[in-house]
Amino acid sequence: MIEKMQSAPDEVIASAIARKPSEELCRELYQRYSKKIYLWSFNYTHDVDEAAELSQEIFIKIFQNIGSFAGLSRFSTWAYRVAQNHCMTELSRKKVQWRRRLQSLENGKDPGPVDTEFFSKVDTIEDLGRILEAAREYMDNDELEAFVLHYREGLTVNEITGILGCENATGARTLIQNARRKFSRLLEEKGFGNA
Repeated sequence: MIEKMQSAPDEVIASAIARKPSEELCRELYQRYSKKIYLWSFNYTHDVDEAAELSQEIFIKIFQNIGSFAGLSRFSTWAYRVAQNHCMTELSRKKVQWRRRLQSLENGKDPGPVDTEFFSKVDTIEDLGRILEAAREYMDNDELEAFVLHYREGLTVNEITGILGCENATGARTLIQNARRKFSRLLEEKGFGNA
């Protein structure tokens, strides 16, 4: 067992779970990643209930496949890949709904600096869902994904470039900058900055 679990890196906890699963270790990893997995799921579904359901399914996959985490990247990158693959599989099963969502994003509004402390003030998944639901009215899917990965998850531009499949870091940087501008506008127009 890990002595100082709360200060242990995610990779150490994942390796310990792979060797000998325990409820305590799984709970710790779940607590660290529950919001992240929800945000990643929401980014694909743009639906609060679907994101919550997918989050549970993703955690099952993570724990079932944790032995395949080789430690060659950060655990968060590996977990994101599991989430991304699961979400894409689910979305491909729901092509009609996905097309409607894409059309609504394309037909929607194309609506300064972001308060990077803002996400840390959001305590509940319901609040995150409400804010992200509003954000999709302002940002396209790639912008929203890049924004969440950078500001919420703390990933670097180079990591985001790889995850989103951008040709280079400039593409990821542009997505982040556009999303940042649109998020500032969202806070101003919807009054979320006062939350």
